[in-house]
Amino acid sequence: MWKEILFKKKILIVSALSSELKIIKEKVKSLKIKKLEIKFFESWMWNYKTILNLTEFLTNQDFDFIVNIWVCWYKKEIEKCIQVGRIKNLANNKELIVPIFFEFSKIKSIASSEKIIYDKKEIFEEDFVDMESYWFELVAEKFELPRIILKIPVDMIWEETKNFDFLKAKNFLKENIDYEKLFEKIFLYLPSPQPSPLWGEGVKQKLNLTESQKIIFEQLYNKYSVLVWDNFEKYLENFFKNFLNKKLEKNDIKKFLKDLEEFLDDK
Repeated sequence: MWKEILFKKKILIVSALSSELKIIKEKVKSLKIKKLEIKFFESWMWNYKTILNLTEFLTNQDFDFIVNIWVCWYKKEIEKCIQVGRIKNLANNKELIVPIFFEFSKIKSIASSEKIIYDKKEIFEEDFVDMESYWFELVAEKFELPRIILKIPVDMIWEETKNFDFLKAKNFLKENIDYEKLFEKIFLYLPSPQPSPLWGEGVKQKLNLTESQKIIFEQLYNKYSVLVWDNFEKYLENFFKNFLNKKLEKNDIKKFLKDLEEFLDDK
């Protein structure tokens, strides 16, 4: 399929440590993707290191897509690989919603911590936690880069985090991601024209959404733009055309979001 790419696109793969990044690089290079220019960057661990290193690197670089791959800890649910769709910052209780440009694996919420977590109660309702996602997303959003955050759950919080298994982490990074499938997804996304984010902002204003409804709508909007981008504006116009000239009631908004979610589930 790679021969179908007519001109090179620049992809950046970011991981925290060089030892893990080496594993990822070996897997990606084994695919022999000649039509993509792929670079690899070690951001290092924790918040300030990630922010400073990644910002400095991206300031004089230009990429078409950026991929963040590294490990995370888990509380009760184990997946081979998760795609991060929401990040809860444990330090300040703030959230970031990660845009879903395509769906690669199960989309999950993750906690982001400035310290190593040894107690499951500290991450509250989240099932996963790491130390870089929030800061990676913060930088990538500022540079307006299409991206995906993939995390490999390796150790369970408490017992296993006290004795982090680096060999296990390397093996999971090698085995738990289908790298060929990942680049196929990126390849399919790259040439696709996307709906204007400004149009989505206009919809939010027109609907007079609450803050929580805006978050729900943004998630659905991002998912919709990936699945059926070519008919996105037309679908939404038809969907609530009967309400455009009147103030929507609370139940109208709820029905709109519920119906849109059901429509997406059928795609």
